[in-house]
Amino acid sequence: MRSKELADFAGVTVRTLRHYHQLGLLPEPPRSANGYRAYGAVDLARVLRIKRLASLGIPLQQVAEMLAEDQVFTGAESACEAQVRTKDETLADLDRELAAQIERLQQQRCIIAELRERAIDPDVPPVFGEHLARLRGAGASSGLVDYERSGLLLVDRFFDESSDETEAVSQFFELVGETGSVEAYVEFNERMLNLSPDASEEDCRRLAEDFVSFMVPILKLGCEKHGWDLSAEKIEKLSCSPDFPYPSRNPEMACVEGKRSESESMLPKTCAAADDLPVPEEAQALDLLLDLYDEETLNDAQCRMNNLVIRGILSELVKG
Repeated sequence: MRSKELADFAGVTVRTLRHYHQLGLLPEPPRSANGYRAYGAVDLARVLRIKRLASLGIPLQQVAEMLAEDQVFTGAESACEAQVRTKDETLADLDRELAAQIERLQQQRCIIAELRERAIDPDVPPVFGEHLARLRGAGASSGLVDYERSGLLLVDRFFDESSDETEAVSQFFELVGETGSVEAYVEFNERMLNLSPDASEEDCRRLAEDFVSFMVPILKLGCEKHGWDLSAEKIEKLSCSPDFPYPSRNPEMACVEGKRSESESMLPKTCAAADDLPVPEEAQALDLLLDLYDEETLNDAQCRMNNLVIRGILSELVKG
């Protein structure tokens, strides 16, 4: 048989046969007088065997090792037993791997079912999906939805879905919904995203004050309902200075600060006293990414307004 005939009989392609030759799975057959490879029934049986093992999920490298063991088999009983054990170990490893794959697939199916049931975007963590759905329901622009989605994906990258930090952000969004404040949340964020680069300081200040008046009651409700630690003592320790010189940051991240321990503050410290407080590498990386994200997506006026909101929120929380 020539390559094409063998491939047809075995149900593979000629390219697959060449691949088997390259891996040493299929010995090179002798060539006929005209230079073509001449395969026999033994070669066909070997290809069928390779296909069978590969169909079980055994990597071709391991298939090669299993076939090589057959070639060195001496006929001794001990060698035969060792060969059987080796194959059994391979199958046991494969079975464990397949079980893990099945578990992952089942988890994926559960997530997909949840996404379909709750009409949640597949490209965001389910824990934040309802928030984006509420934004759309309140008439949020695609720009605002994209801005929120990207920021939440960055948070999700560094915090497990079951973490206190993720829970705090999710709780904040739930409070926005429970208090009937989704439309207001959309309005303030749209106003922020619509600020032109040359917006006046007065425009930034006025919007920041409105945003602070909106945010503070929700954050205080979170303290009462979920036990967020946003006490004056906590805020003063986190701020390091009376001016609260924080960089731009999404205002809803303030609730995360109340869930983190003092030494694990997500916000980068901007004063010398903060050098004594160690910040985990992941928190630092998230800080840098969030700052970079703001720099890439917000203009100067929007960043100034965002800073005013953060400072205003912290000032109001310190007052109690």
